[in-house]
Amino acid sequence: MRALLLILVLLLAGCVPPARGEVPTEETTATEGQYYRVATWNVRNLFDDVDHPYQDETPSSAEYQQKLRELAAVLDEVDADFIALQEVENLPALSALNELLQNPYPQIGLLEGNDQIRGIDVAFLSRLPVREVVSHASMDLPKQPGDNHNHHFSRDCLEVRLEVDPPVILLINHFKSARGDAKKSSRKRRAQAEGVLAIARSLPTEAAVLVLGDLNGRPDEWALEPLFQTFTDPFEGLPREARITHRYRKGGSALDHILLDPEAAKVATSARIWSEPARQTSDHNPVSVEVKLSKVVVAPPGVWD
Repeated sequence: MRALLLILVLLLAGCVPPARGEVPTEETTATEGQYYRVATWNVRNLFDDVDHPYQDETPSSAEYQQKLRELAAVLDEVDADFIALQEVENLPALSALNELLQNPYPQIGLLEGNDQIRGIDVAFLSRLPVREVVSHASMDLPKQPGDNHNHHFSRDCLEVRLEVDPPVILLINHFKSARGDAKKSSRKRRAQAEGVLAIARSLPTEAAVLVLGDLNGRPDEWALEPLFQTFTDPFEGLPREARITHRYRKGGSALDHILLDPEAAKVATSARIWSEPARQTSDHNPVSVEVKLSKVVVAPPGVWD
């Protein structure tokens, strides 16, 4: 109880977060056998009101604040214990969003990735304690037939290791969009899928690995075969019309995914697509699963950047 009160005091006092790579040390009483919600959401163009040297949008201060309020309302409804986000411009925007939540997250993270055109990144908010965050932005991905160079992740494959039992590792992604040359973009997504699979295979076998994010492709696409043939898709049984996560004009498709390796499949359940709350502020729906963890400590304050 004293440790919990100490953490609350530190949160209210705005204490200095640990540096990147530093393992938080605060602990609290463990809880046994509870389910925790893990989610992902493409928030669509969370740009701040500062003009940066990207081909980004620069909303007015009023538009920016309205966007933050709309996003916060959705995040409050989803109420995930860990949520991966895509299309966040920078850490200040992520922090501003977190501050508007009814129950702000103690740990937040955004590492600047490879998107030098629009300047959007993958990020996360977590109430579960984060032990380590690893960027794979510089990784050379497998060369594809027809390409004379190696690809990289469009933004990053952000590896987030949680300090929980069983151990959980999340691989957060935002793959190449299907815009432009269809064959070229498909080959790049294929390279990114193979890259994620290579990372997953290098991780400790006892860890539950979840691949999550906007993969910009349907489960039946050639580009994503390496992932969907290897991992379990907890949304597989849904009818097509219920599986839509990205709305476009009058149609839509399944672009946002949470995939489970064998260890994750043992502890994950209740896959859900949040089809209503995001309509006003994003063209994507949040998706989530519930993960059963046998031992969790309260996450101390921390910023991973």
